[in-house]
Amino acid sequence: MYCQIEVLESYPYGQNFYVGGINQLNKEMVQIVKAQKLLPCEKGEKYSVKVIVYDNSTISYVKDFDTLEIKKNKCAFDFSRQLFPYLKRWMPAKENGKFVAAIAKIDVMPFYLFHSKDDPKDNVMKNPTFKKGIEAFGFEVKSIFERYIKRNEDKIVSLTFVVTENGEMEDFKIEGDFSENDKKNIISSLSRIKGKWNPATFNNIPYRARMRQPVTQQFDWNRQIDENNKMMNQNYYNNRYR
Repeated sequence: MYCQIEVLESYPYGQNFYVGGINQLNKEMVQIVKAQKLLPCEKGEKYSVKVIVYDNSTISYVKDFDTLEIKKNKCAFDFSRQLFPYLKRWMPAKENGKFVAAIAKIDVMPFYLFHSKDDPKDNVMKNPTFKKGIEAFGFEVKSIFERYIKRNEDKIVSLTFVVTENGEMEDFKIEGDFSENDKKNIISSLSRIKGKWNPATFNNIPYRARMRQPVTQQFDWNRQIDENNKMMNQNYYNNRYR
């Protein structure tokens, strides 16, 4: 049927696919989770559901061929299949004054829906914070990376890591201009940084959060030329009376 009718790949700009918009959709999903006593998944599981909303406001699922992603988030996938039959107020897209079928994408995050307040607008989410202060953490990270950076080269690096529910750092990943051996040594040094984190919280419930720390060094040619000139002048001065 998907092949036999015209289906827009996404909703036209400014149009909602649910009565009341995304805020009302989230509110209803929270109500359904509580009413049906759906159980949450592990923190961090998420599944993106794609549905075709037809011109008569009915829906059908778009086939997901990413079996690896489904397997990775199997609990969230099953959760969405229990949740969606209770959502009834879909709005078809409009094009040239007529209702048409279009694809809507909805992210389902069981942990957040289960622990959400009745009105999701009242939810309180806090990011992780380093107990010694983020400046102290940044200084330590910078000091570690500088050991592997030469003065005459540019480096653009992305560091990501997880702050656990207990405030520990783990799962370091480095992408950018370093050899695999250097990355391994840097991660070893990063894992030895002293100090704990206050974990991320959602309505006062700690959860695992992935952090990203960019690290950049741009080689300043003008500064290097000045330093070379100073060195040459000093050498000239030292050799004048030899």
